[in-house]
Amino acid sequence: MLSVLIVLRTLAVAAALVLLVRRMRRETTARATWRHYVAAFALLTGASSLETVVVVAGSSVGSSGLWLALPLRLASTVASFHLYRGVALWMQLREKSRPAGRVDWLVGVSCILGLTGVVNVVVAVPDGTAGLAEQLRWLHVCSFGVVLGALVVAAWRLPRQVRGRARGVALAVLLVLTTQLLYVFLGPRTAVVVAAWVSWMVLAAAYGALSLFHPKQIVREHPSAVAVPVASSVGLVLGLAAVAGAGLHVAPTHWALAFGTLAIAGSSVRLVRLVRDLADHDRALRQAGTDDLTGLANRREFLRRLGLQSRTGAGFGVLLLDLDRFKEVNDQHGHAVGDELLAATAVRLEQVLPPGAVLARLGGDEFAAILPGCGTDDVVRTAGAMLAAIEVGASVGVATSTGADPLSGTELLRRADAAMYAAKAAGQGVAVHDDAADRAWRQRLALSDDLHAALGPDAPAEAAGQFEVHYQPQLSAAGVVVGCEALVRWQHPRLGLLAPGAFLDVLEERRLMPALTALVARRATEDLMQWRRDGHDLRLSFNLSSTHLSDPGLLPLLDELVAGGADPAHVVVEVTETSLMNDPERALVTCQDITARGFSLSIDDFGTGYSSLAYLANLPADELKIDRTFTSRALADERIAAIVAGTVELAHHLGLRVVAEGVEDPATLDLLRELGCDESQGYLHSRPVPAAEFLRWLQAHQRVPAAAV
Repeated sequence: MLSVLIVLRTLAVAAALVLLVRRMRRETTARATWRHYVAAFALLTGASSLETVVVVAGSSVGSSGLWLALPLRLASTVASFHLYRGVALWMQLREKSRPAGRVDWLVGVSCILGLTGVVNVVVAVPDGTAGLAEQLRWLHVCSFGVVLGALVVAAWRLPRQVRGRARGVALAVLLVLTTQLLYVFLGPRTAVVVAAWVSWMVLAAAYGALSLFHPKQIVREHPSAVAVPVASSVGLVLGLAAVAGAGLHVAPTHWALAFGTLAIAGSSVRLVRLVRDLADHDRALRQAGTDDLTGLANRREFLRRLGLQSRTGAGFGVLLLDLDRFKEVNDQHGHAVGDELLAATAVRLEQVLPPGAVLARLGGDEFAAILPGCGTDDVVRTAGAMLAAIEVGASVGVATSTGADPLSGTELLRRADAAMYAAKAAGQGVAVHDDAADRAWRQRLALSDDLHAALGPDAPAEAAGQFEVHYQPQLSAAGVVVGCEALVRWQHPRLGLLAPGAFLDVLEERRLMPALTALVARRATEDLMQWRRDGHDLRLSFNLSSTHLSDPGLLPLLDELVAGGADPAHVVVEVTETSLMNDPERALVTCQDITARGFSLSIDDFGTGYSSLAYLANLPADELKIDRTFTSRALADERIAAIVAGTVELAHHLGLRVVAEGVEDPATLDLLRELGCDESQGYLHSRPVPAAEFLRWLQAHQRVPAAAV
């Protein structure tokens, strides 16, 4: 019967080991905890298997001698250490603990029952030193392994504030270990056993006391975070000791057996709850480090892994990938389609990354990867494979750290970010960090902060004065000044006057373009009203960005301009051909709302986009502007001149006025007039200039008297 029970126990421990291994493989943040549990059960499985072989072979544990007793004792001791080490790691991971409940009260009752059982065993021993020594010897053997592991863990995991107090505990542990070795090699001598029992009691008390020296705020706010695991373990040890002592049949200790059994049952319930709480906590940590949409690591988890990798001192690479024109996908097809694209991109990126790489979605359309042990060439090849695997265009920044010149994870990510922006600006797909890219990235970051300080929701009113409105005149084919276009310039506090190309893309990223457009429109219409009051018959044009057509504040802004006295019949709203095609249906509705308010509509940069003629025919436009990429080459290339002539003819058939941009010399102006352009705009007439300078230019170049207002 004994051999059957031992075999069943071995099979049960082995099955538990298999389950723990499978559980460990699914973990991320708490894998170290589960690794200790696996180690403990692996030791127990080995020891139990050894005992099973001996028993099945016909021997007994007692007759097997020291060669069997010693490995069994050491296996149980080390296994206890691993179990408590796992619990300690879990306690370290926990940020908060739930308040004490009924199960925690059960632990207290279990400890009392266990202690009562031990007292029954000690009181019921026969008279004489030999009986006491025999009883204490078995109590010591039963509880030594668990308590030794608990003490080592307690000394190991003490807070910094009380780490110095652990020296005495370490000496006591050494004393217990010495007595254990003496017991193994010298046998059950009375003095040794009594010394071991005293050490056990002292160290058990020390372990419980030292556990109270955690930081005061933890004990005050969450006392069960420390007290409950310790009490559970103490109750379990006392229960085991009582049962072991009662099982010796030295004296009638039925009460001890009952008390010990109840103590084991109560403490076991709490320890089961402890393991379940650990699993729940690990699951919560894993979810906190996972991106909900793609299942990849999120920014928090990526930064944690990056910090761990950088501390290894080995070389590794970082990739930062940003999808191109992803916002247009969301605007044109909806966020559901955008989410599907991100999820599909994540799957494709995972398939091309080398083993051991960490892939994360940092947010929006940004993905990042850590490539351990890879040099620059390897990382660049991987970046190329990533670009080839996804369905949309993207830009990738590469940064690497070598073992000889280690960099922090944060610095490496910053460098990859700078390289990514350099790749996006150059349109080259992949860029490796260099000093020039780093300087450009820093300048861009500083520019972004300055823009937010000037136009952000918390920016002071006077900060908007950094932005100036300049005007460029528009002349008819007869040379009459008929209008002007409002163009923004930024008088940067450090960098001086900046043209739009230096900051508009950063403005779009910070979603500040509507604020700047509103500022330009208000100032420009105020200037227009003043000029018209002074007798200058002009119209005004201002631009909308590619994102402004979908901005809910656009139409209220136009209504505000009209309420402020601006005549919409003299105001032209310019939209680019590309912005119209981002979301054609929504853009058409918005354009109809614009013209319904009396404003004119102009199609800017015509010829650089991909709009269809059928779509253009449906737009309520009044004007078409031919981009400078055509007008500047019309003289030198007959095919370009033919395109311009065809565009003019098409526009006239649609009832549109044609304005040629970028006119810089008289010969080009004469050709454009011959081709039928109604108006022209460019440096030949004037550069964009501030309002006061434009007014002086206007007074000097106006050829005919202005019509009465």
